[in-house]
Amino acid sequence: MASSVAEDEKRRTQQAPQVTQASAAGPGGAAEHTKQSTAATRASFVFADWQKSIEATTNFFAAALKDGLRLTASSLHDHANFLKVVAEVKTPSELLKSYLDLAERSWSRSFSEGSKLLDNLKIQQHQR
Repeated sequence: MASSVAEDEKRRTQQAPQVTQASAAGPGGAAEHTKQSTAATRASFVFADWQKSIEATTNFFAAALKDGLRLTASSLHDHANFLKVVAEVKTPSELLKSYLDLAERSWSRSFSEGSKLLDNLKIQQHQR
């Protein structure tokens, strides 16, 4: 019986440091878990900010591209109409007039569409 009491005491002394270590790891583990949780939350928040920034930049460039393509399409349409008119002119003065009309339309459209494009870009920039 004395040996079993000694063995019981031996087990208790061996288990006591383990319990102490477990209790020390418990709060430390909880603190570590809290740090990891905070880091994960911070990372997801940063990722969300990055995602918003990427979406805003994508929308910004998509709007600029759309407006630029609209301006290009209208310019090509003006040039196609100009070629139709040039094909039908009979005098040099009519040809000169058609060139001047094309230049006027091109400048007018470039300024009006260009200012719309810049306004849209400014709006997109302020939304970011």
